[in-house]
Amino acid sequence: MKITNNPSPAKTVTSSAPARTAATGRQGTASGTASADASSRLSQLEAQYAPSDFSAAKVSEITSAIADGRYQVNAGAVADKLLASTAALGRKSSAN
Repeated sequence: MKITNNPSPAKTVTSSAPARTAATGRQGTASGTASADASSRLSQLEAQYAPSDFSAAKVSEITSAIADGRYQVNAGAVADKLLASTAALGRKSSAN
């Protein structure tokens, strides 16, 4: 580091040119591309997780049945769905 008696501070160079994006190498803002990508991804997720047959009334009814001790679990249905889920995961992992 050089120490001088110069009282004027060093000049800072600033640029008003648009930033270059590393991915595209073009001038412009990255937010336009990122915004389009985010919008596209959001559309995909909305289609993938479309509204289901959710019923708040049914949830409330089941909650009350559990609290009152009236709720009966169908063990056969639970076992069937568990086996189907395990088989689907097995097929998925062997495909990768």
